[in-house]
Amino acid sequence: MRRAAILLILCLLNLSGLFAAQVYFPKDPTISPDGNDVCFVFDNDLWIVPFAGGDARRLTSTPAQEWGPQWSPDGRHIAFNSNREGSNMVYLIPVRGGDSRVISKDAYNVVEWYPDSTALLVTRSNMRYGSSSFYRLPLDGSPATLIAEIGDSFATLSPDGKSIIFNRYGDAHRKAYTGSLAGDLWKIDLATKEYSRLTNTQYTERYPRFAHSSGALFYCLSDGNHFQLMRTENMDFTAAVQISSFNEWSARDISVARTNER
Repeated sequence: MRRAAILLILCLLNLSGLFAAQVYFPKDPTISPDGNDVCFVFDNDLWIVPFAGGDARRLTSTPAQEWGPQWSPDGRHIAFNSNREGSNMVYLIPVRGGDSRVISKDAYNVVEWYPDSTALLVTRSNMRYGSSSFYRLPLDGSPATLIAEIGDSFATLSPDGKSIIFNRYGDAHRKAYTGSLAGDLWKIDLATKEYSRLTNTQYTERYPRFAHSSGALFYCLSDGNHFQLMRTENMDFTAAVQISSFNEWSARDISVARTNER
């Protein structure tokens, strides 16, 4: 299972065999709930490829930029951001293809789905705190609801829906940075609105993502040269296990299947 989580990152570094043309810089992977397929962004459009490898299928084709896809827990839709109408909006498209529809014309960034597939966890810039705020955005056209004022787009909703883990500060391009703005993981209790700091290491932690099948938390930790993939159970960061040893690339943009740890 841990090997599979690493393979998701590696498969997006080696997609050139899936296309007639060379592929550079695929990004924003999101894996299907069963772990059998991966949606990603290439050339500003969404594509889907089997996890085991094979031909990639183009899901969107517009002159605009698409980014941040997230696969719904029921496996039927992919939510994403696009500027196809001139500004950042949230869209929804069926996995099998077809027309996409606007979920919100406000400038929210898609973070993750709620487990029942009826709403999205999204963020929006908060100039007051110099960060982002968390909102719950229903798919039925209802207004988004503010759930926490301080947050970040690199976040994950706990399997029980009671808390959000997110990173504060940090920079993916400053792996050796050890100053006061090095990134840490934080937790917000959604019932009490209390914030607690989870990590406080020399370097930066980023990209938290829960594995819903086991409750384990995956995240990336800088070793001073590259970001490595980490896994911890029961939120015990003193016992976190490093499951990658990258010396050329850095781990980032983690996605974990809902029914397994692919």
